Amino acid sequence: MAPFRQAHQIRAAHNIAQDHTRPSRRGRRAVAATAALAALVAACGSDAKSASDTTAGTTTAVTVVSSSAAPTTASTGDDHSMDAGTMMPADQAAAMLATAGFQDIETAEAAGYASTIDALGCFENPDKGGMGVHYLNDSLMDATVDIATPEALVYELDAQGKVAGLVAHEYIVPIEAWTAAEAPTLFGVSFHQHPVLPLWVLHTWLWKENPTGMFQDWNPATRLCPADVPIFDSAKGGAGDPHD
Repeated sequence: MAPFRQAHQIRAAHNIAQDHTRPSRRGRRAVAATAALAALVAACGSDAKSASDTTAGTTTAVTVVSSSAAPTTASTGDDHSMDAGTMMPADQAAAMLATAGFQDIETAEAAGYASTIDALGCFENPDKGGMGVHYLNDSLMDATVDIATPEALVYELDAQGKVAGLVAHEYIVPIEAWTAAEAPTLFGVSFHQHPVLPLWVLHTWLWKENPTGMFQDWNPATRLCPADVPIFDSAKGGAGDPHD
């Protein structure tokens, strides 16, 4: 895959006219994570491979910084699930370093991410695990993806419906923007079509370990959606009623 951009940096901004209540330890955790990940990036930089090294001759619009596994088969089933895969340490460090600051919601919002809780609700699958609420950056919704700038950030909610922390990235390509015959791929893993929304999607559980696999949609270690929070309704294709 021919890379369109490589932006391994944390976007930070501090002026936003909204008041959010969040644990102060989240900011400290983000700073600590950034420092640790910076060291990890330096340590494993020699292992990183560019897309031009691993996918010479291909001409798709999706950025692949490093290919760590053979592409899996794309899924279009109703279970909204993915085959397991792996990620090279250098890719994981770069992706996490780029979004460590987004543990702070105000920083994420200042960078262009906005909550979809009202439009889409909170995502969960009681049989397979939680997911959470997505903060989407509309400006990134095109045929290009970059490990350092995910189209959506996935946040886990606490029992009171407040953001508990960033748990995953979701890389997204709109169906209408993708013209190739094969599914987009990133990290050597094929995207799959969302069973309801007109999107190619790939979750990566970078910030909370997923016992069923890095690229699975649902995470049994993530809380299900709390009471009084709208739940994604597949029949509506958007936010539905909260839990009883």
